[in-house]
Amino acid sequence: MDKMALFRRLTVGFLAPVVLLGLLSSPARAATALKLTDIYNPLKVLKAELSLPAESVASLNNSATFKVYVPGTLILSVDGRTSGAQEITIRLKGSTSMFSLDETPSFKIKFKKGPTGLGYLGLRRLTLNGLVQDNSKIHEFGAYNLFNAMGIPASKTGWVRLYINGVDRGLYVNVEQPDQVFMSKRFKDVTQHIYEGVAFKDLKLGNDNGGADSGSFLADYGWKVTPNKNDLTKLINYASDWEDKTWYQGLLTVTDRALLIRAFAVENFLGHWDSYSGPDINNYFLRSNTKNKFTYIPWGTDQTFGENRKTEVLGDTFHLPLLSERADQPWAKNLYRGKLYVQCINYKPCRTQYLLELKAVSAMATKIKLGAQMRAVSAVIEPVLAAQYANDKDTLTLAHKEQTRSIAYIARRQAEVKALLAQYKIK
Repeated sequence: MDKMALFRRLTVGFLAPVVLLGLLSSPARAATALKLTDIYNPLKVLKAELSLPAESVASLNNSATFKVYVPGTLILSVDGRTSGAQEITIRLKGSTSMFSLDETPSFKIKFKKGPTGLGYLGLRRLTLNGLVQDNSKIHEFGAYNLFNAMGIPASKTGWVRLYINGVDRGLYVNVEQPDQVFMSKRFKDVTQHIYEGVAFKDLKLGNDNGGADSGSFLADYGWKVTPNKNDLTKLINYASDWEDKTWYQGLLTVTDRALLIRAFAVENFLGHWDSYSGPDINNYFLRSNTKNKFTYIPWGTDQTFGENRKTEVLGDTFHLPLLSERADQPWAKNLYRGKLYVQCINYKPCRTQYLLELKAVSAMATKIKLGAQMRAVSAVIEPVLAAQYANDKDTLTLAHKEQTRSIAYIARRQAEVKALLAQYKIK
């Protein structure tokens, strides 16, 4: 597909005008500085050249030091524009998806701080995901796109073709990290803390434990200024109120309640079982402001759109119920889902709002032509995947099959939402 045809298919305006202009411009140009709009442009694949000294390579291949930041340099380039060599530190990322440098790991990268205290182009960090838990390679793009379309603070995504010490390591998705730079662009008030939830640890009494790097919630930001979890304690206390009416009213005090319920609706529409509202109670950030009010930030959206990674059967779909206290995940059955989600669906006013948000999410998927967008980015990344799996045709075929199935999942989910709304007599 040529660039003009690709442009015509993307009629929903999900890219900034400067990016669209870049698509139509001539590739013949002198080398110029990279722009921030290049970093998260889903219609381009950046070349990322990572240079690591021997000591860093050894550290990233040693399981004892996987999460220790080590030095290196990074050059990003696309269409004749380049970042030049940037000093960075880098470590591996993941839990069940943790792999050594010699395999297909994901990375967290920190740029060297400049005079303003920020890094390259104002970015402190990059997160590069190796896509090992997403056979389609397009789930994170589609999921975050839908979250953002629904007005939920969520990451942007881009693509890189990663080279490590000159060796082509294939396609990575570049996911915007929900850090203080992210928060400053999306919120007008001051960020107090950014907490990252630990899998299976819920908002229950006693889970305000630990310090910045320990306990049920890890403080990714804010600990130096506010070295306590008093805001989290307040949230947990309100979340633990067993009287439905006061619990629901109390959520207004400690959360952006409307966005929280909306986020649950998007997670469930996407089949995001590895989320807070899913059975793993995982992959989310909680951002508090200085008034101790929290906003929910989604994360870790690779295992979405119904992909069933437990089996090798092409085209099979894993089903996450849209409305249930318990749910399966591919490797475990009948687990309790996130406490706030369960309380919500068991209290009629909250459940009704959740169902209305599901209706809105389903309509938004049509409005932004989510399936067409996912097909478009599939075409963008196809040359990289074809080269990456030139000697592994089965994996390339699987990617194509999962792309097709993932896009078809959208209409399937819309039909399920329609049936659920009819069951509860919501028009």
